[in-house]
Amino acid sequence: KQPRFASTNLDNILTWETEADIPPGTLFDVQYKQYGDKTWLSKQECQGITQPFCNLTRETENFTEHYYGRVRA
Repeated sequence: KQPRFASTNLDNILTWETEADIPPGTLFDVQYKQYGDKTWLSKQECQGITQPFCNLTRETENFTEHYYGRVRA
């Protein structure tokens, strides 16, 4: 829940919170899109991951644009 971008040293990391009672082995899938786009794109390296973060620096490197990120458990 509550996905958000954290930008540190020019890296854009999507982070999210997990529930306290999340089952062990829960996998996450991350998607992103640029503001105004209709289609969500999957970040291939962040499909079926277990950690609550994903590096989207390459996908969001144009700092003049706005981006959305979402995650599914």
